Amino acid sequence: MKYYYAIFRKTSEAIEIEFPDLQGCVTFGSTWDEAVENATDVVAGWLAHAEARFIKEPTSYEELKGKFANENLVPIAVDEKIMKFYKQRIAISPRRSLRTAKPQKKMAMHY
Repeated sequence: MKYYYAIFRKTSEAIEIEFPDLQGCVTFGSTWDEAVENATDVVAGWLAHAEARFIKEPTSYEELKGKFANENLVPIAVDEKIMKFYKQRIAISPRRSLRTAKPQKKMAMHY
């Protein structure tokens, strides 16, 4: 099983989560349990949707701890079942090219 380390930061409003190895892979939770659950989901979704060139191998705990000495580093397992679910959704979802999409008719706002 593969793990990516996440940085968990407690703020006054939430627990914010960031994956240093996966650019733009972020989430949050109201509680620690919710934060871990959301982290598991977001890392699977991110990996399922990312282009291969953006996916890095996980950095070791020792190396990350050197860069983020005062942060809470938590290993998050990559859940293959969740990834498979996201990949299946991608395969069956309709895709529209932005170049071929017809412009939408503007609707008048009535007050």
